[in-house]
Amino acid sequence: MSRRGYAPEDEKQFTGRELKLLQKAADEVQFLLDWGYDVKPVTTFVGNHYMFSERQRLALARSVSAKEYIRKRIHKELLQTGREYLPETVHIDSFNAIITLEVALSGSPIFCCRDGVLRDLAGLRGTYRIIDKTQEAVRLLLGHLEFLNILEAVFYCLYNGVKTLALRRNL
Repeated sequence: MSRRGYAPEDEKQFTGRELKLLQKAADEVQFLLDWGYDVKPVTTFVGNHYMFSERQRLALARSVSAKEYIRKRIHKELLQTGREYLPETVHIDSFNAIITLEVALSGSPIFCCRDGVLRDLAGLRGTYRIIDKTQEAVRLLLGHLEFLNILEAVFYCLYNGVKTLALRRNL
């Protein structure tokens, strides 16, 4: 059985006291990002202060954004939807959606980030392979689209740096 994005130390590093420290550190990182500092040196500085592991620092870097970036992202989402109902057609970054679901099904950490996006720590970077959770992840994704009454989903994947249409499916 494969566990996408799993590391044995996650159970200690992202629960209890460690999780409370990460939340406190995230506030500090947020403050510094809002003052214009770059994320890498900020997470290194704050991570050193709390003696975080590299994985905990990665979680900080992936989960916190400057408030200005968050504001722009929310504004962009509102511009794209601009209505109170869901569109008939949705466009999906298939690898990110499937990998995040595989990570969740594996019991690995998923972070609800300050910009409203769910992120994981899998970090596959071109090494993706189908695992025993893949079929269930696809089933969940398609089932949710059906539940939302989405008539058409266009799935994209990134291959050799070029976004290509992977599948257009009427639901």
